[in-house]
Amino acid sequence: MGTGSAGTHHLEALRRLDGVEPIAVPIRPDRLSELEAAGYQTATDIHGAVNQGATAAIVATDTSRHVKDAKAALAQGLDVLVEKPMGRNIQDSLKIRDSAIKSEQRVFIACVMRFSESLNSFRQALPRAGRLHSVRVEAKSYLPDWRPDRPYQDSYSARADEGGVLRDLIHEIDYSGWIFGWPAALQAKLMNLGRLGIDSEEMADLNWETPDGCSLSMSLDYLSKPARLSMTACGEAGTVEWNFIDGSVKVNSADQTEEQLHSVQTISGMFSDQARAFIDALQGEPDPRLATCDDGIKAMTICDTARQSSVSRKEEALVYP
Repeated sequence: MGTGSAGTHHLEALRRLDGVEPIAVPIRPDRLSELEAAGYQTATDIHGAVNQGATAAIVATDTSRHVKDAKAALAQGLDVLVEKPMGRNIQDSLKIRDSAIKSEQRVFIACVMRFSESLNSFRQALPRAGRLHSVRVEAKSYLPDWRPDRPYQDSYSARADEGGVLRDLIHEIDYSGWIFGWPAALQAKLMNLGRLGIDSEEMADLNWETPDGCSLSMSLDYLSKPARLSMTACGEAGTVEWNFIDGSVKVNSADQTEEQLHSVQTISGMFSDQARAFIDALQGEPDPRLATCDDGIKAMTICDTARQSSVSRKEEALVYP
């Protein structure tokens, strides 16, 4: 459901899997002929897809539609993979969870960065840094470059109620919680410098303490060139650095030795691995990398609490529903 940038990635990934036949359900009716020309089965709505044999759904529509579209799929008896962010706020996320409980269906969240080979190499190398004392996460890029064929001012990213770096770059919040544990409190500052002429926040800085007592800082923005997506973990035995852009992981030990790992995985490969994990989960074979409904709610709670902290200018406790 939804055949924009993310939806197209999901469709292509599903089509690469043996035994899987995706059905495209575009929001814009004029997309039907394009998708059919590309060889996809299509349906005008979720009911039509179910009539054609759909047994699960991926919701990749704009964030403001996630509740409506996820509930529609759940009501049809389908397990659902919801594209990140789970919703506009925690209330949206809880509505989806409540619908899943009522329909006795499962909900997963499409946090595709969890399927990055280089990120998983970073995660596996962390014990070599010893007990950690600091982690730095950076996700910085230039919003106008994201979708060159579409005015960025017209995208959901620009809208204050469903865009902004906190929601758009919730990947970083998600994998930080996944790797280091979910925090109990945080402090944050959100800013719109007026550089892009959008209503949503252009920058966000977050700080929290992990359950193991490590200081984690995160910097997100829509303003930077060249793009940077990296993470550095410092511990008493060394440092581990991850660079998603070039697929590298560096392990620098206290004895001055350095080891480098490299991944040549593509974005398409990440989506394929996520699609496989979703299909496996439907067949009772869960993949620990696949984000759960509870994970999505925790990430959304961090987003909402960061907004509170930015207004109050103080540390705010996290209450995970």
